[in-house]
Amino acid sequence: MSKVRVIVLEDHPFQRAVLEYNLASFTDVEVFAFGCAQDALTWLDVHKSADIVICDLMMVGIDGLSFLRKAKAKYSISAVALFSCIDMELRRAVSQMIKMLNFEYLGDLSKSPSVDNLQSMLDKFVYSRTQKRKVITPSRVEIRPKDFSFADFQLALEQHQFVGFYQPKFDVADFSLAGVEVLARWIHPELGTLSPVVFIEPLIGHGLLDELFLQLFEQGCQLQQELLNQNHQISLAYNLDISQLNSTKLVYRIVDIVKRFNIPPRCITLEITETGLLSAPAVNMENLIRLRMQGFELAIDDFGAAHSSLARLCELPFSQIKLDSCFVRELGVEPRCQAAISSVIALSQALNMELVIEGIETNSQLVLLQQLGCTVGQGFCFSRPIDEHTFIQRFFPFDREMEDGIRLST
Repeated sequence: MSKVRVIVLEDHPFQRAVLEYNLASFTDVEVFAFGCAQDALTWLDVHKSADIVICDLMMVGIDGLSFLRKAKAKYSISAVALFSCIDMELRRAVSQMIKMLNFEYLGDLSKSPSVDNLQSMLDKFVYSRTQKRKVITPSRVEIRPKDFSFADFQLALEQHQFVGFYQPKFDVADFSLAGVEVLARWIHPELGTLSPVVFIEPLIGHGLLDELFLQLFEQGCQLQQELLNQNHQISLAYNLDISQLNSTKLVYRIVDIVKRFNIPPRCITLEITETGLLSAPAVNMENLIRLRMQGFELAIDDFGAAHSSLARLCELPFSQIKLDSCFVRELGVEPRCQAAISSVIALSQALNMELVIEGIETNSQLVLLQQLGCTVGQGFCFSRPIDEHTFIQRFFPFDREMEDGIRLST
């Protein structure tokens, strides 16, 4: 693998020399250090690219923010780490600006980074680069929504090609199953398993979203019924777009299906994305209330991702908050995210609502969330979405007597 090319931009000679010396101790790193932004830009005029820029923000002449903007416009630079003592309240804003410029943000090294911190930064960059290469070289041609017609979606619905995949929610203390979210997948006869990115927006445009929902809902209720017959009760959650509640038709279909399968409504959670709630008309609110009156649980999904309306949260009968994964993603590097999560935990407790924290991907995130008081989590750290057969085998394996009984009956 080629060496990682690192630009150091720092106008203080001693700090620049120390950082350059420490980076040079890594055999897989090439270091190019500059005392002013113009010198770094001149170097980039010749070499055109770098892997990582480590820069101070407060410098004489062209400051670090201006340098990053100018460099992004003309050259190929992958990632940025800050070498700065900026205040905590500015750090998140700067990191957001760096991401808006489409740099990977590797964190703030402060003004005296240890060799271990530098190694962690380099490890993060190398891992990210490896993952991106996997994405850049897919095994098949990219599939796009426009590749399918209305007739394709209609046929898929008629042949029940859409199935539910199951992503568990876990108690973060003992890792017991705390519920399951049902996610749509299209099992295409020629293209294999397709994600919602390919079909959700077209289904909305064609007015077929309710049909997709009802197919997944019936599948889930049938699974719940089978598990209830084995004395296993689980709660399933489904994503529902607020526009689907423009009339009472879908509400009554949901109620009828639950009665047919004899599923307790409290074992069904309907997740509504918060962005749709901010401008939803009265009839949608009425149907949310109607679902709650029927005994269903309601979750406000992706909470905190948009301009959250605490008024809506208090006014409507939600029983669960699902905190958006953006807070967990920055948990290790942004102290304000820890404060935000702690506040939402306290808010959920005060409102007597269950809180599910989404997007937990690493053990370090899990440990921090446990320390903050998180009780229920969801994410790749626990499980990716899995098909029904895998879900049953993993969480509800038949005991020996039941397996023997099935063999005798067949």
